[in-house]
Amino acid sequence: MANYSGGGWQSTENSQANLMHGYGAPQHQQPQPYAAPYAQQPQPQQYGQQQQYGGGGYGQQYQQQPQAYATPYAPQQTAYPPPQGPPPPPVNMGEKFQKTSKYKDVWAAVVFFLTMAGFAACAVKGLSNLHAASKNTADNNTNNGNSGANNNKFVVPPPGDTAGILVACVGTGFLLSVLYFLAMQRFAGKLIKFSLVMNVVILIALAAYFATQRQFVATIIWLLFAALSAFFLWSWRSRIPLAKIILKTVTSVTGQFPATLFAGFIGLVLITIFNALWLATFAGMMQVYDDKSSNGARYAVVVFLLFALYYASQVISNVVHVTVAGLFASYYFMGQPGGAQGKVTIPMANPTAQSAKRALTTSFGSVCFGSLVIAILQTIRAILRMAQNDAASDGNLAGALCAACAGCCLGIIEDLIQYFNKWAFCQVAIYGTDYITAAKNTWALCKSRGVDAIINDQLIGSVLGVGGIVVSFICGFVAFLYVRFSPNIPNDSAHYAVFIILAVFLGASEFFVLSNVIDSGSTATFVCLAEDPAALQRTKPQLYEAIRAVYPQVGVAGGY
Repeated sequence: MANYSGGGWQSTENSQANLMHGYGAPQHQQPQPYAAPYAQQPQPQQYGQQQQYGGGGYGQQYQQQPQAYATPYAPQQTAYPPPQGPPPPPVNMGEKFQKTSKYKDVWAAVVFFLTMAGFAACAVKGLSNLHAASKNTADNNTNNGNSGANNNKFVVPPPGDTAGILVACVGTGFLLSVLYFLAMQRFAGKLIKFSLVMNVVILIALAAYFATQRQFVATIIWLLFAALSAFFLWSWRSRIPLAKIILKTVTSVTGQFPATLFAGFIGLVLITIFNALWLATFAGMMQVYDDKSSNGARYAVVVFLLFALYYASQVISNVVHVTVAGLFASYYFMGQPGGAQGKVTIPMANPTAQSAKRALTTSFGSVCFGSLVIAILQTIRAILRMAQNDAASDGNLAGALCAACAGCCLGIIEDLIQYFNKWAFCQVAIYGTDYITAAKNTWALCKSRGVDAIINDQLIGSVLGVGGIVVSFICGFVAFLYVRFSPNIPNDSAHYAVFIILAVFLGASEFFVLSNVIDSGSTATFVCLAEDPAALQRTKPQLYEAIRAVYPQVGVAGGY
């Protein structure tokens, strides 16, 4: 601020600079000179002589020099532009999304490969022994004249009927899955409400069934579950709009990137092949280590094979989950609207393949780590079940009861960790962190948005659950009709049961692929939304405003 002298300001430019300083910063640095001259202005002459910022100095100079005021004020517009609003978030909003190329939890990947190597050795030995045993059985049947062949009540239908029933069931399951997928896109809100109501109806129907069987304890239990579901339906009605938006968004992205469904299908095929190989290996190894072998060796082989089964199944499922979640993270943080027909474009080639590459390379160790935790718990539960059966067969009721209680408690822990892992693996997919860091971040997210996450997950899960039931039952009904009207398939309970169970399994497996992709996408979307809402506001402002209208707390990032 320019110095004041008794004769006034030294120049017009200094006067105008003081005016602009007073305009831009009302808190001047000389409050005492301001108060004293202001009190000493009984006459206009004295008032005019006071050239300090307060009161008369500003007004007198403005009246005496209007041209001088206007001239220097105009160039100042470049230095003091009008308000432009808050700046947009930077392009690299959310530093955690900057993935690293460093491999995480390598030791867990080594454990998985060693486990698979051990299983491969068992498979080679077991399958060779199984082949030899089956050859001996065939020779014995030939020598005995196939005496027991006519006692088989189940008649294998001709190849044409077998292929026909498979095509009918697979085609029905595929068509129903596609129709339900389109319904989730167009009627997401109505399907959420319908599924919640159907849950209550199904529970009441179960209670009514047990009432007709005079099992009143079971009737009361199912009625309590129905009342609890009705309470949740009423309490969660305000959360339905958010779940509706997320479900519609996830189905839209899935339709735009169908490679996510292909990833889910590949995972299903791999699990099916591995399970079939495991069954054959287990049967062969049980012939190698028969009842004449050491109980310790036989028991160790059973435990190892169970562990390998659980571990491989978990790894395959979680790799698919991380792949799909990574695609949705790329859509959330990098997707830009403006494509054809309102589609969102991601500035990378084959984003699903890129996500799968990360899941199978840098993040594979983290996937193996989380899967190892669940596989160990599942193996311990299997050991407890075997101990329970052995104790019950020996008449040791106390031991059987203790094993059952321990297995029940361990099952609850397993379910909780399994659910926790679903969210933790989203952290792995989105940010490329190791498993421990992902678990810590997930726990922090649970403390800040845990209730919202669980409710949203349950609302979308109810839609997927009802869809799976509908598709499975309709496929089973198609199999029933095929057996009923086929002239080459006997209409007895054995054939009905076999083909209906097969059809239900096929329909459920087809819908399982779709439901897993939708579930992974909705989980990843909620994690991104809870932690970095500004990224959505930057890339897709219309979607952000739609979410903010039904979920006002979206603007508060759940950081840690």
